Amino acid sequence: MSTPAYKAFRSFASSLLPHQLSWVLNNHQLKDPQKIRILEILQHNLQNPDNTRLFPTEFDKRKYSYIKKWLIRKLSDIDVDVFYQWLCYLDEKIMTDSLSLNDEDQIMHYLQNYKHPTYYFLRFYELMQNYRHFLLIRVRHDNYDLTGSFLQKYESDYKRGQAVFQQLHDATRDIVSQYKLAGKDSRKWEQTLVEIFEDEALDGLNRYFAIVRLTFLYYVYKEYHRLPALFQKLDSLFSSGQFYSPRILVNYYANRLLAHARENELEKARYYGYLSVRYKSNDYLQYLNNLSAVLMRKGENKEALQLMTNAFPEFKKTLSSHNRIGFASFYTQALIRNKKAGEAVSYASSFLDTHKEDILRNRWHIFFTSYVYALIETESYGKILSVEKKFNLLEKEESYRRKAGYIPSFIWIFELARYKELLINHEQLYHALYETSLPYVPDPHKFRLMKEMCIELMPHEPDTFQKLFNKLFKESTYKVTPGFLA
Repeated sequence: MSTPAYKAFRSFASSLLPHQLSWVLNNHQLKDPQKIRILEILQHNLQNPDNTRLFPTEFDKRKYSYIKKWLIRKLSDIDVDVFYQWLCYLDEKIMTDSLSLNDEDQIMHYLQNYKHPTYYFLRFYELMQNYRHFLLIRVRHDNYDLTGSFLQKYESDYKRGQAVFQQLHDATRDIVSQYKLAGKDSRKWEQTLVEIFEDEALDGLNRYFAIVRLTFLYYVYKEYHRLPALFQKLDSLFSSGQFYSPRILVNYYANRLLAHARENELEKARYYGYLSVRYKSNDYLQYLNNLSAVLMRKGENKEALQLMTNAFPEFKKTLSSHNRIGFASFYTQALIRNKKAGEAVSYASSFLDTHKEDILRNRWHIFFTSYVYALIETESYGKILSVEKKFNLLEKEESYRRKAGYIPSFIWIFELARYKELLINHEQLYHALYETSLPYVPDPHKFRLMKEMCIELMPHEPDTFQKLFNKLFKESTYKVTPGFLA
């Protein structure tokens, strides 16, 4: 394909997601075998990005144009976020007394064909409450009666949905508290979340929120073996057109990346990572950071650096300090792994000067670990010690060890710098590395990351790190690719 029309279609195809095609192929009513063939090739290429098929050049280009427009329309019809935008539009019209006759016709058509429950049922119910006020003051009994019947019929469902939504808030608070601060036990919410998700009488938003929080809970408890069953259920729902929006799909793909990366299934993590950045939601930069981390763990360092370089426009405009600091940290690592340690030091130093307060308040551990790693690569040992002293990082490290994702990456580099500055001897260095690693050896994921870290730092002090490797990691069956900070 070389004509502008074919190029435009290939560009469109590269923006699609696998579950979009799964639903379309299961629900289309096309009769033209060539149009169906185009859909089948689209699905194959999405599922097999390393073994794609060419689109037939002998097909009339108008069929490609038709499929593009048809797909956009079909997917828009089931997109819950498009529906939500419609609700917001109508609510504004109602509250500003500017509702048109066409708007009201659409409301009535939807109301008369309503099938309970929908994804944004709670929001639609609230819209109908406002619409009823709008009708009553205008003595509009026809539409008022139909609206009132709907509100009465689903009043108990609405109240139950509100109560469940509050439950989810309470569960989220406990789960996040345990993740961030080793706070209260959140296990008590597991069964509640399972029941909410599996309750088909509930609105989709509550059910989806429940499975997202259940996924988070299993991360907190390191029960990654439970995730495949959740993903299988979501797969089925997405393929049937439920809970659909590009935003929700890429969030799902991003969660798949994290799960596969935890299990060291890096090729699968890479696949889902690239899917997660096909649609630029507010979380795009976070998903890109995670994908870059996976690429570096796979040793695909040039690809990671290019990906992050291309994302600088999104990085510069993000309002999330969490994602901003994450990006700066992984970009620093990408520079190091592409033999640009000097540039990494310069970049990280500049970022620290500009965002010091945010870094210390939010994600100091990942940033300073990346920064001191760059300093180790440039043999700036004294600078590492001065940075630690200036920001009291060892004191912060003590409390940070309670974090769910903690491994002793920063302390290892700090102790190595102390050794290089002749402040401790060989045995003291080994003892510090060994003792700080022991609490995390039972965790397979952390064990694997520490093993990678050991290999990464071995060139800087071969005897000590070889001894540590032989002591802790030699008998491990894990395959290691250097890239510990990822």
